[in-house]
Amino acid sequence: MKDAYRHLKWFFKIEYKKYLLLAILLLALSITPALPSKVLGMAIDDIASGTLSINRLLFLVLSLALIPIVRYFIAIVYHFHINRLGHKLSYQLREKYIDHLFALDAALYEKYTKGDLIARATNDLQNLTVLATSFLQIVVFNSGMVITAIVMMLVIHPLLTVASVILMPVAIFWLNKKRQKKRAYYKIHHEIYADMQEKVLESIEGVKAIRAYGQEDADFEKTKKAIDEDINSWWKILKFESIYGPLFEMVYAVSYFVAIAYGSYMVIKSQISTGELVTFLVYVGMLYGPLVALSNVLNTSNNIIISDERFYEIMDLQPEVKDEVEAQPILSFKTIEFKNVSFKYPFDNFHVIENISFTINSGETIGIVGPTGAGKSTLIRQLLREFNITGGQILFDGVNINRLKMEDARNLVGYVPQNHVLFRRSVDDNILIGNPKASPAEVASAVSLADFKKDLKELPLGMETMVAELGGSLSGGQRQRLSIARALVKNPEILILDDSLSAVDALTESNIIRNLKQARSGKTNIIIAHRFSAVAEADKIIVLQNGKISAIGTHLELLKYDNWYKMQYLNQIKGDRYEEL
Repeated sequence: MKDAYRHLKWFFKIEYKKYLLLAILLLALSITPALPSKVLGMAIDDIASGTLSINRLLFLVLSLALIPIVRYFIAIVYHFHINRLGHKLSYQLREKYIDHLFALDAALYEKYTKGDLIARATNDLQNLTVLATSFLQIVVFNSGMVITAIVMMLVIHPLLTVASVILMPVAIFWLNKKRQKKRAYYKIHHEIYADMQEKVLESIEGVKAIRAYGQEDADFEKTKKAIDEDINSWWKILKFESIYGPLFEMVYAVSYFVAIAYGSYMVIKSQISTGELVTFLVYVGMLYGPLVALSNVLNTSNNIIISDERFYEIMDLQPEVKDEVEAQPILSFKTIEFKNVSFKYPFDNFHVIENISFTINSGETIGIVGPTGAGKSTLIRQLLREFNITGGQILFDGVNINRLKMEDARNLVGYVPQNHVLFRRSVDDNILIGNPKASPAEVASAVSLADFKKDLKELPLGMETMVAELGGSLSGGQRQRLSIARALVKNPEILILDDSLSAVDALTESNIIRNLKQARSGKTNIIIAHRFSAVAEADKIIVLQNGKISAIGTHLELLKYDNWYKMQYLNQIKGDRYEEL
C-alpha cells in the first residue's frame, strides 16, 4: 500500500487542499448520524419524566428535521468533488499510460498481449483511482462513525460499551487474517481477466477468418472457456466472502444481544435511563455498517496493491532505444552505410540478420528480395530504430544512427508495412495520419501516385467514405494502396515499401512504380518484394538468404550468372506466361 501511495503522491500533492476539505466533510458526515439518536434519547427521557413541554418538543422536532437537511447538502458537496477528483486522476493516469506506451520499444508488444495492456489501463487503473476516492471514504468516514459511536457509548456507560463491542475487533482481526491468505489469488485473478480480454479481442479481430473457415463453434468454445475461467475465478473469491462474511453478522448479533440484556439490567438497577438505553442500542446498530466496511479494507487494499504492481510494471519500464544526451539532428543525408550489421530479437536465441554490409546513396531506388524468412523486413526496419542492433553500425553520412535524434531519423522515413493498419476513420483521415498538415492538393497527389484514384469512384462517399476497423471494408489491394498514399503524403526522404505491392495486379503495380520513379526523383526508395517486376528497374538489388547477403547488383547483372535470383525470376516468368495462356 505504501508503494501505491508513493506512486500517487504527485496527485495528492497537487490536490491536497481539496482532500483536506473532503476529509473535514467526511468527518462531519460521520458525526451527524449519531445526532438523531441523541435527540431521540432526550425525547424519551423527557416523556418518561413528564417534563416535555411544547417549546422543548418544537426544539427536538426542528433538530431532527435540520440534521438530515444539513447532511444532505454536505453530501452533495463531498460527492461532487470526490467524483471530480476520481475522473481527473483517471484521465491523467490514462494519458500518462498511453504516452508511455508510445515511448517504449517494440519489445513491449512482443512480451505483453493487447488484452493484458488494455486490462492494466482499465481494470487495474480503476482500482488505483479507488485509492484516491472511495478508499478515503471507507477509511475516514467509517472510522469517524465508529469513533463517534463508541465515544457516545462510553459517555452513556463505559462498562456496557466494553461488554457490547469486545467481540467485534477480535472477529475483524480473525477475518482479515483469513483474507490475507487469499491475497496471492487476487493476482492470479487479474491475470485470468487479462487472458479473457485478450481472447475476446482476438475473436472480434479475427471474425472474418473464423467465418471463412467455418470455425465459429470452435472459436465460441474457446472464448466461452476463457470467460468461464474468469467467472469461476470470481466465484472462488465470492465463495470465500460468502462463507466468512456472514460470520461477522453472527458476532454482531451476539454483541447486540449483550447490549440489550445487560443494558436492560442496568435500566432496572437505575444505572442508566430508558432513553440512554435506546440511544445506546442505536449506537450499537450504527457500528455494524462501518465495521463491515472497515473489515473489507484489507480486501480493497489487496486489489489496490496488485493493480498498482501491474500498472507500474509497465510504467516503470524504460526504453532501451532512446536518444543520447547530445543527440544530433538530421534532416537529410547523402549516404547510409550498413556496416557488419547483425540483429536478433530480444526473445530469440538466433540472429535474424548477420554481418550485413552495403551502402544506400541518396536518390537511389533499392530492391530487396529473398526467400520467406530471410530477414528482409527485419533488415530495413533497423532504419526505424524499433530495436537496438546487436552488432555493427548503421551510419548516416558517417554518423552512427544511435547518435542521431530518434524522432528526426524516423521522420526521414515513410514506411508501408506488410500488415496494413487502417483506422475506423474516413479515407482522407487515414491518409492524413501520414501528414496531418497536408493540403487537399497534396492528398490528391498522394492518391494519384498510389493509383488509388480509380477506387474512389467505387466508394459510396469517395474520400469521405468511412473505412471499417482494420480496413475490413476494403480489398487487400485497396488497403495496400491506401497505406502507400498515407506514406507518400508525408513526402519522406526515404520511402520503404515492405512487400506492399503483393495484393495489386501487374498493371497497377507498373503504374505505381512508374509514378514513384517520376514523382520521387532525387529521393530514396526501398522496395521489398517477392515479385521481381517490382524491383527490376531498381538501381541496386540486394538478395538476402538465411539472414546474409548472397548477391548485390542490378537486375541485368544478377541474371548473368546462376543464382537464387535468376532461378526465381525464371520461375516467375514461366508462371506469368502460364497465366496469360
